[in-house]
This record gives sequence, C-alpha cells and structure tokens, in this order.
Amino acid sequence: MNYTQLFRTLREAKSLTHDGLARLASCHRNTVINVESGRPVKFKTIAELMLKMGYDSGSSEMKSVALLWLESISGINLTHEQSTSEARQRIDEYRATEREAAQLLVDAVISSHLSVQQIRTLLFAASRPEIIAIVENVRQVVTNAEMLPAVQTAPPMQVAQEK
Repeated sequence: MNYTQLFRTLREAKSLTHDGLARLASCHRNTVINVESGRPVKFKTIAELMLKMGYDSGSSEMKSVALLWLESISGINLTHEQSTSEARQRIDEYRATEREAAQLLVDAVISSHLSVQQIRTLLFAASRPEIIAIVENVRQVVTNAEMLPAVQTAPPMQVAQEK
C-alpha cells in the first residue's frame, strides 16, 4: 500500500468526501484530490488534512502515512531492514561531511583571527543568501576596477590672468 491509498482509506473511514474534507480543512477540493492521486504534495499539507480528519499527530495512522510518503519521495523502502540500514548509512555519510565542513570553517575562522563582531557578521550574511550575492557583486566590481589601467587625468586648466 502507498500513502495515497492509505490516506483515501482513512478519509473514507471517517465518511468524508473530497468536498467534505476540503470544507473541514478550509482548502480547495483539488488539494485533497492531489494527495490521493499521488501528485507532489508537501507532507505538511497531508498532516494538516489528517489532523482535520481527527487523526492525532502521534497516531499510528499519521506515522504510517508519514512513512509511506517518505518512501515515495525518497525511493527507499523503509519497511525493509536492508533499506533502513542503507538510509542510516547515507545519513551518517552526510553528517560526516557536514562535520568536516564545520571543522574547515572553524579552522578558517581561527587562522584568520576574526573578532567576535566579524564572526557575527559572517553568521548574519550566511543566513541571508541575498547579502552574499551583494558582497560577491561588490567584490567583482572592485576586482574589475583594479584590472583596468590607471586613468590619467589632464592637468587642471589655468585661467589666463588679466594684465
């Protein structure tokens, strides 16, 4: 069974139609249809619909739908032990590279002798990609300006003095 079939079974168990659930959840009827047809839907949407149907966030029904949804988007069959161990291995590999990247960042900060204020500024910029884009554009303008030959200015014109 996949999450779409389970979701439909759970909706029908509550005697709800597509329209009835949509009204209950204050959403469009197509949202419910999208979930049941397997169109890409965020789990948050599914969870909100499940809550509106009366299934608690910790219920076995919610957990089952979540697991099946995760299987469908990841392509990993999480109900088989071999698949679960493969998923855990992938997560461990990701965490290892994440730790390595964090250590490289710590080493760079230490070797640069950054002040606390400079570190705070970096953290602020790192959480806002638009600021990083602005800094990169400014850096490019400065680099391009440095590559241009020096512009020589003409000596100031002297005004003829009246005799």
